[in-house]
Amino acid sequence: MNYEEFLKDNLIKKQNPDFKQIERQLKRAQKDLKTAESNLSIDLTWTFTIAYHAMIRAGRALMYSKGYLPTTKNSHKTIIEFAKLILGAEFENLLGHFNRMRRRRHEFIYDSVNHITFSEAKSSIDTARKLIEKIIALEKKENPEKDLFR
Repeated sequence: MNYEEFLKDNLIKKQNPDFKQIERQLKRAQKDLKTAESNLSIDLTWTFTIAYHAMIRAGRALMYSKGYLPTTKNSHKTIIEFAKLILGAEFENLLGHFNRMRRRRHEFIYDSVNHITFSEAKSSIDTARKLIEKIIALEKKENPEKDLFR
C-alpha cells in the first residue's frame, strides 16, 4: 500500500508535522516501555499490552513526522501498515511481530483472554524497544534541526 491508497481508503489524513507531538509520543513510548518492564513480575498479559501500546505511540510519531494521522477506521492496523511502508523490508520481521501483538492484545482487551507467557511478555518488551529506538534514530536523522530529546 502507498500513501495514495491509504488516503483513498480513508485510513489516514494529512496533517502538518507537529514536532512537539512527535516528541511527546516518543517520550511516552519510552515511559510505557519502562512501565512494561516494571510490570513483568506482576501481570504478563498487561506487560504485553503496555509494550504494544508503546509501539503504537512510536508508530503514531512516525506518521506525524511524515505529515499524516490515522483515522479512526482500523487505526492500529493502519499504523502498522504505514510503518511497513516507511521502514521497509529491513524491519519486516519486527513489524510482523508488531501485527501479531495487535491481534493478541485484541483478544485480551475485548475477550479477556489471559494467555501471555513470560517469554512472550519479555519478547514484546524487546520488540517494542527495537521499534522505538529505530523510530527515534530516524526522527533525529531526518529532523536534526528540531533538536528532539534535548
